[in-house]
Amino acid sequence: MYNTYDVHFYANFALLQLWPKLHLSIQYHIVETIQFEDPETRLFLFNGKEGSRKTSNSVPHDIGDPDDQPWYKLNAYIIHDAKDWKDLNLKFILTVYRDYFYLKDLDYLKYMWPYIKLLMITVQSQDHDGDGLIDSEGLPDQTYDAWSVTGASAYCGGLHVATLSCVCKIAKILEDTECFEKYEKILSKAKKAYNDKLWNGKYYKYDCSNSDYNDSIMTDMCCGHWYLRSSGFDHEVFEKEKIKSCLETIFEYNVMKYANGKAGSVNGMKPNGSVDITSMQSEEMWIGTTCALASLMIFEGMNEKAWKTLEGMYNLLYNKLGLAFQTPEALMMPNVYRSLGYMRALCIWSVQYALEQKKEQQHN
Repeated sequence: MYNTYDVHFYANFALLQLWPKLHLSIQYHIVETIQFEDPETRLFLFNGKEGSRKTSNSVPHDIGDPDDQPWYKLNAYIIHDAKDWKDLNLKFILTVYRDYFYLKDLDYLKYMWPYIKLLMITVQSQDHDGDGLIDSEGLPDQTYDAWSVTGASAYCGGLHVATLSCVCKIAKILEDTECFEKYEKILSKAKKAYNDKLWNGKYYKYDCSNSDYNDSIMTDMCCGHWYLRSSGFDHEVFEKEKIKSCLETIFEYNVMKYANGKAGSVNGMKPNGSVDITSMQSEEMWIGTTCALASLMIFEGMNEKAWKTLEGMYNLLYNKLGLAFQTPEALMMPNVYRSLGYMRALCIWSVQYALEQKKEQQHN
């Protein structure tokens, strides 16, 4: 598949910094697909149900299969129905605002704004209980596509709150008062719901289900805040002390209790210190996600913990397993890898991005 957007969200830091026009060309192409609709019926492997290939007012999962008709036949992915995914639309909007912050291209922002408004209609239709916050329906409906989620969740909920914050920023920049007032109200509700439903006094719970993994500690729980920090935000949206507590908890459990800190940050860890084996993905360590965590730690001034986290992953991946030029998506202890040459690992460039942004902030 070309340009799997849920993964590109992590990998695009490399393109943005090295070849920014190439990155923007992908963004412009993705935006052309948002209103496209393809009614072709397909059978989805996860639940055995049928659905259309692409619905309008949505970001596709991917641009197609190189063995088919890429750029014309979208969504080669057939495990789940992409229209049910909760992260794709959010990630596109977050990326647009991050691009604007970094490149200061106002024409780009103006071009994207009408499409962002269309996507937000779809996003808010996925709030099923009216609390302002996006809801999952017991499916693995995001980039962790084997790890089911129910109701409000740390990952997609955080992405949603962050997206609403960026939409308000864009509306203000472009003087769209009506949209600003509309989404400012929704943001206020969503922030309250996110904290009321997920904050347990120490970190944001995985989700709102009655499952035995609802309180899992997720490495990627602060993903939305990470993108806000990459976009010039401070702690206007997510409280500083709560973010610090989340990162301290992740470091203590997902990093240090996982192979004694010598294998990156495992995706899911139970509060009792055992790895969450709910799904294959909860018990994996993802290289790109570990890099995103380290990047956020640098933004938050936790440099020592960031380098300790990266050091363990680096030594395992490169020095012990010899995967320097075929970096996989995931590692599972003791020495199991999955999906060699995976794009998400390019998120290592988000560490460089954080270092440069911090240096610029200190200079100013």
